[in-house]
Amino acid sequence: MESSDRPFQKDGLVPAIVQNWSTGRVLMLGYVNQESLEKTRATGRVTFYSRSRRRIWEKGETSGNYLQVVEIREDCDQDSLLILARPMGPTCHTGAVSCFDDPPGAPTADRGLPPFETWAELLETIRVRKEADPSVSYTASLLKKPEGSVLKKIQEESTEVLIAALSESRERQASEWADLLFHIGVALERFGLSWDEVMSILEARRGIGGLREKQGRTEKKGG
Repeated sequence: MESSDRPFQKDGLVPAIVQNWSTGRVLMLGYVNQESLEKTRATGRVTFYSRSRRRIWEKGETSGNYLQVVEIREDCDQDSLLILARPMGPTCHTGAVSCFDDPPGAPTADRGLPPFETWAELLETIRVRKEADPSVSYTASLLKKPEGSVLKKIQEESTEVLIAALSESRERQASEWADLLFHIGVALERFGLSWDEVMSILEARRGIGGLREKQGRTEKKGG
């Protein structure tokens, strides 16, 4: 449906949830009107309508922390939007990654992170540790070793997963899988690959039968 056909609310606005394209993390909620939505589509950067200031505003216009649009989706009633975007920095005005994070200084809630945030946080930690002191940080020491050493760790951790799967408890199996995933994250960083690149390959294979997809890869290698 074209944006001009969307049933905006009586005040001319629809709510728009912004979600991180890579991690799935909800970043913020804002409101758009016809003009701001058209500007969002034209510029590729999320633009809202401020109800308090009563004007159009582009997220990041003062901070530089823009939200680069990847995709815009409508809900089933076509009266709200989900905007998938790549954040150019912290989204919240407090400096937090998400407006739905606990405010700075607030006591940590007695809960764990959801799985998708845990993985995203791990990859970010690995990226940051690349500049850390290798004598202090295990991750930094791996990243500064020759490529072959990083690949050897993948081989070792894979073997431990196989052993655990055949003879150890469910808890031990999960622990070994966690170790393997951590070292996969390190290897991706070491070789300059992003998780998005890997996921894009899987996305491209979606809907293709496994045997047919494998045959296609074999033919490409042979060609």
